[in-house]
Amino acid sequence: MSPTGRALQERFETVCRSELLRLKRKTACLTAEDRAQVDALALELAQGLALRLDAALDAPDAAAIAPAVMRLFAVGPCSLEERK
Repeated sequence: MSPTGRALQERFETVCRSELLRLKRKTACLTAEDRAQVDALALELAQGLALRLDAALDAPDAAAIAPAVMRLFAVGPCSLEERK
């Protein structure tokens, strides 16, 4: 995974954990095991999204979308040479 992909994954996981914490009262009826499954699923989704975006940023036309992706998800700039 590229540096940008790792930054995206970290950002998604941070947002995911924040949302899970925010929704803790609404999911209070879940058992500890169920909560662990929900948390694992949410983090797996975040990782999957990061992997797909990382793959898209590895495409030949990535220079056109990279700035928008980085701005949209608030990750730092990364040169295309750094991705190689």
